[in-house]
Amino acid sequence: MPVSYLSNNKNVSKMAKFVQTIKLIVFFITVTLSSATYASFDPTLDPSIENIDGRLQKLSSYIGHGKWVILNIWGTRCPPCREEIPELNNFHDQRKNNDAIVVGIAIDFPSYGYANKKEVIAFVDDYLVDFPILLSDSEITEKIGLGRLSGLPTTYVFNPDGEIIGMQVGGITEKILNTFIDNNKTTTP
Repeated sequence: MPVSYLSNNKNVSKMAKFVQTIKLIVFFITVTLSSATYASFDPTLDPSIENIDGRLQKLSSYIGHGKWVILNIWGTRCPPCREEIPELNNFHDQRKNNDAIVVGIAIDFPSYGYANKKEVIAFVDDYLVDFPILLSDSEITEKIGLGRLSGLPTTYVFNPDGEIIGMQVGGITEKILNTFIDNNKTTTP
């Protein structure tokens, strides 16, 4: 008797939806728990960070200027980072002219040292990354007052006033970001 793969595909589809729902719930729980940990972005703790064009920039040039900012810390050799880049690109492309942007900080993986600029530029070109990319090491989160980096990728969500209202360690999707921001627009001044 032949095996019916259709029923398995249906179960796989249900399982994929279930896993996505669990990820969404875990993200919201993480955000709820971590939002009490952080205050607003402090521009006095804002070191100059090199971008991939060699210019120095400050995070304060992005954060707290009336748009939601998704700050994503990632590495070129980090598998979940590679998976989420297309999602972040889509999110940025859909919202950059309206209410939200993505800013990436590339660090070396797995050493968490300073990112190899040539490797990052090649990655950005290969993945058609359309959002600003800065280069640093894992100490950047401590330098800007966010505490120690605990893994890659790590994503911080800043509201339009520059307050950190969410944080996630691990991959993130465009859908999760859109849902989170849309749900928090009414609760954010």
